[in-house]
Amino acid sequence: MIEQSPYLPKQMNGAVVNGVMTGLENELAEANSIIDYLYSLSIATAQETELENIGLIIGYPRPLVPEGFEQENLFIFTNLPMQQDNTIGLSEISSDVGGRLSSLEASQTNYMSLSMYRKFLDKIAYIKRYGITLYSVDMIAKLITDNYTLTYNENKDLVINFGENIGYKNVWVLTNLFYRLATSPQVIIMNDINS
Repeated sequence: MIEQSPYLPKQMNGAVVNGVMTGLENELAEANSIIDYLYSLSIATAQETELENIGLIIGYPRPLVPEGFEQENLFIFTNLPMQQDNTIGLSEISSDVGGRLSSLEASQTNYMSLSMYRKFLDKIAYIKRYGITLYSVDMIAKLITDNYTLTYNENKDLVINFGENIGYKNVWVLTNLFYRLATSPQVIIMNDINS
């Protein structure tokens, strides 16, 4: 005897109708496992590829930091890193900055670390929901260090002034993040490079 489908009224209890419903349920069983997977997926537990896909859904792809910004002994003028030459002061722009197709290849080390990306996604999801507020900017800044102050400049832009050297990579990531999220007022990152 075929078990009565819970989706059908009691008067539809024939073998043919129940056979059709059993076939439909079997076809949808795979979709149920996908639904269960998506329901249990979270920023806190996602694997690397899953986390990057969540970032795409949220609207914050995993940042790829330009190669020159990983070095800590460089000067930055506009957005181009320049190598420091102690004998003459400043040298010319590194040949790896542009002009060669090989410079377009991304190495894994240039991505934001997975643990940091996980922390950022959680906060960016909050910002997407509630917008840029002092609280949300504070949450992002605390991901780097607790040693900072929030002030306003003469243009009424919010300035995060880090009291220690957080590194060019973190400055680049934060600057580009707030360029994407804040229009007016702007959020400006200041880094104490003397620390």
